[in-house]
Amino acid sequence: MNRNAVIRIMLTLLGLPAILVISFFNFLHFLPMVLLVLAFSALGARESAGLLKSKGFVVNPYLPTILGLAFPLLAYGENLGWIRPDLSLMILALLIVVIFVRQIFANTEQNLEPVLGKITGILFVLFYPGFFMYFLVKILAVSDTFPLMAVFCLATFGNDALAWVFGTLWGRNSPKPFHVSPTKSVVGFLGGVVGTVLVFVVATLLFPGILGHNWYLIVAVALVLAATTIIGDLFESSLKRSAGVKDSGTLVPGRGGVLDSVDSLLFSAPVYYVFLLFGRL
Repeated sequence: MNRNAVIRIMLTLLGLPAILVISFFNFLHFLPMVLLVLAFSALGARESAGLLKSKGFVVNPYLPTILGLAFPLLAYGENLGWIRPDLSLMILALLIVVIFVRQIFANTEQNLEPVLGKITGILFVLFYPGFFMYFLVKILAVSDTFPLMAVFCLATFGNDALAWVFGTLWGRNSPKPFHVSPTKSVVGFLGGVVGTVLVFVVATLLFPGILGHNWYLIVAVALVLAATTIIGDLFESSLKRSAGVKDSGTLVPGRGGVLDSVDSLLFSAPVYYVFLLFGRL
């Protein structure tokens, strides 16, 4: 086992419990967890800007942090009751209009060619990963927050961990159908699915009713969540391959960047939030 693998295992064993402990404290509507999400979102936006820069897209160095905070802050404002959801949409629309209008005055006649690239880059940094982090903060407003957040973290990070374990141990000769990530195997994919379903089943047995009472729906949502978890990882892999880099950053030892660490939960957060609102039968 190489050094990066050891660091990755240790980081999972220490980091996941730390996140679960943070999500336990209901202080100012789970402010400690919100601050953690804000940090991940801002740092992730900066990494997105770095990926764009490698492809020639120009993003103002100060904008990624601001854009990365926008969606999670709106979600927290909604949780506190300070902002209505329809007002959040208006604020977001105004922000996008400001981004567009700024290009009229921020460029000279000789410097108009990069405008399309600038707007594309800014909008991408605004939505990735901030838009998905919005739903992470919204999950904190659902009743039974701590166990529900624990289930989500275990289901997504457990998927990622078991996919890596299965793929490392038994995936060498398994088909590898994902061109964006040629090291990921079908065996690893199945291991991740097993991990997510197992977490949902165990959570339902330990906390009856927390995910509803319809076992068919619970297993179905677990399967969907397993798929979105893997898709989130593959999508970020496609971004890195497009940018010609191995990792999105260097901030997290053994994993790379912040996006490398949270990619598996980004596409899953909206699915889980919608399930909590409408699917717990």
